[in-house]
Amino acid sequence: FWVPEIRKYHKDLKKKQHPVWKKRFAQLDALEFEWEVKISTNENLWQERFEELCLYKETNGDCRVSVEYEKNRKLGNWVRQMRRRYKQHDKKQDSVFKKRFAQLEAVGFEWEVKSSAKDDARQ
Repeated sequence: FWVPEIRKYHKDLKKKQHPVWKKRFAQLDALEFEWEVKISTNENLWQERFEELCLYKETNGDCRVSVEYEKNRKLGNWVRQMRRRYKQHDKKQDSVFKKRFAQLEAVGFEWEVKSSAKDDARQ
């Protein structure tokens, strides 16, 4: 949770000159901290998980991936994360997630799910 704040401070020239912040930034540099977010990497990962979800749907008939789905736990966690983001999201402001949510809905993604015997059998 502190990473975005540190990146913001790093951009601030006044903070870069302050001895305490200089030391902190140097320590993070030594750890090879990434100061710039690589959006393309995030986009690639999102697209990869989306494609995995589409394959899952072809096989299983729906997009209800359990977090305990043994064949691909990363996909199950990603699906749970998408549902959380949807609930927390300001649908009017974030165009990136608005586009992603539309993509998910286009393939039949359900934002609210209840566990069923079919889901339990998949785990």
